[in-house]
Amino acid sequence: MPPIRLDDDFIREKLRQFQTSPQTLASQPHIKVVDVFIAGSGPIGAGFARTILEHGATDKSTELKVLMADIGAQDGPGIGVHQKNTIKYQKDIDAFVNVIKGALQKVSVPPSDTYIPTLGGDGWTPSVNETLIFQGNNPNQDPRVNLKDAAVTRTVGGMATHWTCACPIPNDEETKENPIKKDELKILLDRASKLLNVHDDQYDSSIRHTIVKKWLTDNLPTARNVRNLRLGVKRREDNPAYVTWTGTDTVFGKTLEDPRFELWQESRVTSLHHLPNDKKVVLAKVRKLATDEDVLVFAKAFVIASGAVGTPQILSNSTDLRLPESLGHYLCEQSISFCQIVLKTEAIKYISPNPESDFAKKHPELAKKVKEHETTYPLDPLPIPFDDPEPQVTIPYEPLTPWHTQIHRDAFSYGDVGPRSDSRIVVDLRFFGKQDIHRDNRVYFGPLSSSNKAGNSDTVNIWQAGVTDIYGMPQATFEVKRSDDDRRRDQRMMEDMTHTANILGAYLPGSEPQFMNPGLALHITGTTRIGTDATTSVADPSSKVHGYENLWVGGNGCIPDSTACNPTLTSLAIALKAAESIIKYLEPTPPGAPKKF
Repeated sequence: MPPIRLDDDFIREKLRQFQTSPQTLASQPHIKVVDVFIAGSGPIGAGFARTILEHGATDKSTELKVLMADIGAQDGPGIGVHQKNTIKYQKDIDAFVNVIKGALQKVSVPPSDTYIPTLGGDGWTPSVNETLIFQGNNPNQDPRVNLKDAAVTRTVGGMATHWTCACPIPNDEETKENPIKKDELKILLDRASKLLNVHDDQYDSSIRHTIVKKWLTDNLPTARNVRNLRLGVKRREDNPAYVTWTGTDTVFGKTLEDPRFELWQESRVTSLHHLPNDKKVVLAKVRKLATDEDVLVFAKAFVIASGAVGTPQILSNSTDLRLPESLGHYLCEQSISFCQIVLKTEAIKYISPNPESDFAKKHPELAKKVKEHETTYPLDPLPIPFDDPEPQVTIPYEPLTPWHTQIHRDAFSYGDVGPRSDSRIVVDLRFFGKQDIHRDNRVYFGPLSSSNKAGNSDTVNIWQAGVTDIYGMPQATFEVKRSDDDRRRDQRMMEDMTHTANILGAYLPGSEPQFMNPGLALHITGTTRIGTDATTSVADPSSKVHGYENLWVGGNGCIPDSTACNPTLTSLAIALKAAESIIKYLEPTPPGAPKKF
């Protein structure tokens, strides 16, 4: 049997049937009818689902049904579980680097020079005037305005299967564009912190954490306010040597056991559709990737929470919707300065089990651990137990130093120590810089723009306009530039990082101070920003898309501010307000009022 492909004519017919008798749709093949449809299974989508269903459990909406679809597969034994919870990776953090690399797929890769002038014999090679396009490459992308290392994770649970779990509270400067009132946002951030299981004390039992924090506190001005990094993490009660990192499963809670909830994996949300001249979305077209078959999902409320690139991609592909012109614009991404240091000898010598030492007097429990380690491993030159937790320290964003810092030892897609040094004395410094807001910074999903044509023939340009990503969706193309102010702020950030690094120790060879490739922060914001003005935002303060009654967006793209801190906490806080808006929308229709579905 050939796969079922539902074309525009089929969709128009089902829309007509919906208009006349929506009740007849539920039993038809390739049709699914639910109350809420959510695209994306990351922590934001999970927050929507949990909030909506928990409300439904306490009111009359006992028959409420929520369907979630994700383009990725469930890659582990648990749905949305953080893969770093595996003991193997907690014992060897550098090994987790390859997990992250394997999970990330770059968004927009320009074609490279594939002409092979030395190819001998009769082997085929493109001519001088041709460009070889590998699957997923983007011939539209000008490398000068690309976010070269911007990437997405297509898996059930999203990036929360491998994120750092850093959840700093944003500074007031990082929320000044947010239309949600400050008092309300504070409450939402607190609720989001609980859903993400955020703590700031789970590394107080670490010798390295204690030393790094002391050295910075003693050598930086008090105003820098050195403190513990807020993380979605909790020490295991059965064995405190290990921790449980927050994954999407943490946010889901008991939602995954709720019979009213259903999760489709490897299901591409292709587009949304509505009735002509209507302000309500009626259906989502979903492609089941394993069978290459389409399903039409009818719902009362729709949530697109597929990331700062995936969400505008789905909306842009919904060509019959009338969407705000700001979609994809106002894109901000953070710069990263990075280095690794080896702790200075003075700091290592300070760690002593001698009862008369300053270390032992201030930290008797830690000194006891050092003594036990020295007794068990008398040949180890380091006074740090092998299972000592890593440092997790931050110097918070302040108006005079407007960048977020993470001073720790963790796994990214870069920065593995390997055999160069003992990982116990290596500290990573990652400083994240914000980018000023400009409307012209954007991601788009259409033909070539006038500003990034490569000078090829018109015929080639027409062909390039139909380029898709590897999943068959319109290819994302970036146009992002950092301003002179951005660059000056980045330089100040680099100076601050090098000063901080020199307090702690010496640079690890190969990891000297450097700026990382654009997009590597994976913290894109603004592409579906919330606001009160439909000309400069995509959705209202409740994340409901301007011009529609039942379409909401979620994720980092909703953040309207220039930020330096990790965005997940703020995004989840915004999503919780949006979920409350959906709950209100789904409330039983008052007598005499027109029905919503």
